[in-house]
Amino acid sequence: MNDPFPVEPLQPHPITNSAVQSGDSAALGENALTASPAIPAGFQFASVTAGIKASGKPDFAVVLAQDGTTAAAMFTSNRVVAAPVTVGRKHLLRSGGRVRVVAVNSGNANCATGAAGLEICQAVCASAAELFGCAAHEVFPSSTGIIGVPLQGEKLIAAMPAVQRALGHSALHFFDFSKAILTTDTRAKVASAVIDVEGKPIRLLGCCKGAGMIHPELVPHATMLVYLFTDAVVTPADLSSFL
Repeated sequence: MNDPFPVEPLQPHPITNSAVQSGDSAALGENALTASPAIPAGFQFASVTAGIKASGKPDFAVVLAQDGTTAAAMFTSNRVVAAPVTVGRKHLLRSGGRVRVVAVNSGNANCATGAAGLEICQAVCASAAELFGCAAHEVFPSSTGIIGVPLQGEKLIAAMPAVQRALGHSALHFFDFSKAILTTDTRAKVASAVIDVEGKPIRLLGCCKGAGMIHPELVPHATMLVYLFTDAVVTPADLSSFL
C-alpha cells in the first residue's frame, strides 16, 4: 500500500503502502524489531484475542492504513480457494487497488465452508468498514488455520472495539501483529529495511507466517501469508508488477 498487505492453505496477500523496492533487509528478532526505526508512515497495527484459537492466544490482527493507501496482492492459482481469497480478490478489483483495513484471523482458515463462509467474511469486512469509516470493499480479509470448520465471525465482529483500542504505530505493535497471524509457526518471521531514494528515506517492513506446509514455489502451492508495507508512493499497477 501507499502508505499500505491470506488463507491457509491457499494464499499470501502482500500488502503495501505503495511499493516493494529492492534493498538490503535483515531478519529481526523481537528485541531488534522493537528498536528498529523502519516502521513505514501511514500504518497502525493491532492484535487481540477474539477467541478463535483454542489456545487463547491472540488470533485477530488488523492493519489500519491512511486514506489513499494503494495495494496489490498475489494469490494462489489453486482452483479451490478459501472465502477470504474470493472476497479479497473482488474487493481489490472493485477498489482499484485501494485498501484501508487488513483484517487477519488465525486459527480458522474459513476454507471449504461454502456460501456461509463467504457471508461471514463479508460480514466481518462490513463491521470493520463501519468502525473505521471506509467502504467494505476497502477492507482486505485474510484467514489461516483449520479447514472445513465454520468460522465464528461473530467473535471477530465483537472484538472490533478492542482492535480499535489496541491500534498503534510502534514497532512493538507491528511485532504483536506478526505474532497474532501465526498458527503452527514456532516464531514470528519479520524483516525491515530503510533505503535512500533521492535523499528521502523509504521504509520497508514485512512479516509472514507458514510452517510445515510451504512449497518452494509460492504459486500455485501457496500456504503462507505475506504482508509487505512501505511508505513509498507507488501506483497499484506498479505494485502489482513488483510481485
